[in-house]
Amino acid sequence: MKVAIVTSSNSCLPPDQVRQHNIKVVPVPFVLDGHNHLDGVDISTAEVYKQLAYERPFRTSAPSPGDYLKAYEEALNEAESILCLTVPSKISMMYDSARSAAERMPKDTIVHVVDTGTAAGGQALIDLAAAGAASSGATLEEIKGLVAEMTHRVHLYGLIVAPKYLARTGRVPSPLPSAASALSLKPVFTIGQGRVKLVGVARSEKAGINRMLSMMRAQVGQKALRAVIQHANAPEQAENLRRHVETGFNCAELRVTEFSPIIGFATGPGCLALAFHAEDYV
Repeated sequence: MKVAIVTSSNSCLPPDQVRQHNIKVVPVPFVLDGHNHLDGVDISTAEVYKQLAYERPFRTSAPSPGDYLKAYEEALNEAESILCLTVPSKISMMYDSARSAAERMPKDTIVHVVDTGTAAGGQALIDLAAAGAASSGATLEEIKGLVAEMTHRVHLYGLIVAPKYLARTGRVPSPLPSAASALSLKPVFTIGQGRVKLVGVARSEKAGINRMLSMMRAQVGQKALRAVIQHANAPEQAENLRRHVETGFNCAELRVTEFSPIIGFATGPGCLALAFHAEDYV
């Protein structure tokens, strides 16, 4: 029974991988300076960052149940069952929208929605592992088991270099970004098991990168790993981080992508993220 993988544009999946595994990507809607857009569809990430300038009005929302329903119907033209992977339900309504859409499907269809507990590059790693397994002929139950295992194995660390922007989302108490900005501190965070957690602060971008690399070393040591580096309009900083990872770790795969502007808006300019898992976990 062929399984289709459905995810959202927040994963920032490489287009070649989307095409190779025929992954259905639900675009996240947003409004920039009064104009409606779909993430990755009618405007490029680079153009969003160019226009955004981090001061223009910007608003996001979760894809609607109808958006997911459309993706499900398209997926079922080529597969017999669907596994939809979402960001944590604690930080977005995407999981609820995906579940609502699944409940609207005919009773004889098989659609499972899974909260991955992570986001961005962390979710991308889970998306690609699930899609790879599906392409290899794994059953739905086998892929669900793989995803359940990976939700505990994938790690994601991020570095905020402009903390004053964090308060705009309403998810971070305003005194924290203000204090961090006033003291020139760079928060280091992690997303795992559905929660965003502060794991440290750094005095400089270099110190923050070293902190992320140290935590990755503690998690994987010399094991072969797959990693994704993502950045919010900071290609030079991302390339610097890539060099550190490539020379300091045993990389089976290492990719660099831009954040979706949805995430870039929330984190502020210059944010870096490092997601990874040891190769022997898959």
